[in-house]
Amino acid sequence: MNLQQAGKTLKDVQIGTPDAEADRKLAEYFLTTPHVEAALQLRRTLFLGRKGAGKSALFTQLPRLITEAGYTHTRTILVTPDQYAWSALRDYQEQGLLPEQAHSNAWKFTLAIEVAANLTLIADDTLKSAASINALKQLKKFVQENYGETSPTLYRSAAQLLKGIKSFNVSAFGFGAGLSKANEDLQITPQIIESILASISTVASEVGIVVALDKLDDSWEGSDQSKHLLIGLLKACKDVNDKYKGESPASGFSVVAFLRADIYEGLKFDDKDKYRAIEQSIDWTPELLRDMVQKRLPESVTISELFEPGEMRGSIAPFNYIVKRTFLRPREILQFMDECIRRAGYSATQITKDQIRQAEEKYSSWKVDDLKQEYRRLYPEFEQIVEILRQAQHRYDSFDEFEAHIKDGLNN
Repeated sequence: MNLQQAGKTLKDVQIGTPDAEADRKLAEYFLTTPHVEAALQLRRTLFLGRKGAGKSALFTQLPRLITEAGYTHTRTILVTPDQYAWSALRDYQEQGLLPEQAHSNAWKFTLAIEVAANLTLIADDTLKSAASINALKQLKKFVQENYGETSPTLYRSAAQLLKGIKSFNVSAFGFGAGLSKANEDLQITPQIIESILASISTVASEVGIVVALDKLDDSWEGSDQSKHLLIGLLKACKDVNDKYKGESPASGFSVVAFLRADIYEGLKFDDKDKYRAIEQSIDWTPELLRDMVQKRLPESVTISELFEPGEMRGSIAPFNYIVKRTFLRPREILQFMDECIRRAGYSATQITKDQIRQAEEKYSSWKVDDLKQEYRRLYPEFEQIVEILRQAQHRYDSFDEFEAHIKDGLNN
């Protein structure tokens, strides 16, 4: 059935916005893909994808998805470190430790505080075992003694961490109300970190805790410091999962991170091969992209009937024509489709082939700009290379000729 037969127009096609955080209807047409299933079952905890691949869409929907999957008691905590938290954590150092390990300790501590603050909302009588009740009381005492009635933020905890362990009251975990004069300038210790995490894990054995991290590239600028900080975060996540993750979101303390694949590929650190088992690429096929768009159409209207009958040049169906001009990312499909609808007009009942070609011109210019933005921090010369290729011939007799042309352009 097409729109006209359904008594509708393109105005009734809610294609959605490419920005997942701003899409208020995302839950209505969110598509459960293999990588979504991997997240819900905690088979993977490091999700990697290009910009626009759907990382933030899954991140924002994770609490709802976990609840609807039957894990009604699980607490899903969404964390997006802002530039201030990144800046504070970047400055954290520990004597005798490599930057990556110091940053790993700092991340574990600040994330533990974030979780502890969330758990203070749990009523003691909702837990069953004496061990869980006692652990919850420890966490509540720690938060109360250090933050009072004000909820701690990632930045506040990170900034306080720079002052050393003396700035925290850790008596709730048996370390005394204050440290001795000889130790007051020490940085955070593994013993204190593990004490807090152990209490969290004890509570998590009954309620289940999933921490999700996103927007890890917002403050990324490609420096060695940024790399050390991000590697420290990944190591902190893996350490927590290795020790405390449960078999499902129903129990255990798990950390799930969402990161741009190109940034991850550029990180070099020991034992990176051990992360292969927890990595999950967020990849899309043309079929999945078709399903994604289909869920956003009015009932009984199919994608093929959204367009003028017939094929585009190259004997290809209109929607397939659109897909082939993308990098198979949802954001690109939505951008292209939205521009097609705009060209056709909201009172129209179909999108013509000419309107697709008109939209393609605009979409292509967007895509060049988007790629420049995507790679500018990772590859500073990328924008210049794009312009060199734009003004050059389209065919080369060898790769050496292609490479020489780029080098000549960069040097001139």
